Amino acid sequence: MYRYVITLGEWKKLQAKGNARLVDVREEERYQKGHIPGAISVPYSEEPDFLNRFQKREVIVVCCDRGNLSAKVTLRMRKAGYAAYSLAGGYEGYRRFQK
Repeated sequence: MYRYVITLGEWKKLQAKGNARLVDVREEERYQKGHIPGAISVPYSEEPDFLNRFQKREVIVVCCDRGNLSAKVTLRMRKAGYAAYSLAGGYEGYRRFQK
């Protein structure tokens, strides 16, 4: 389950090239309290429409608080044919890196 994980540095490289979309799957309230710049809020609880918001041809980097939910979401997206990756450490890892 954890083999589709990328680091913050790898995400920044993809972002610089415009090759990936960062999706924050936390609830909207958590997103509003703080998020990684460039992340879009798509709460995972918005099932069953969650997957319909993305195209299979785009690379999607999934972010949550620490990486647990994003790993589960990534696995589900992979099984459905999406090019998805989980951001290692999630938003909390990003915050620690920024200090």
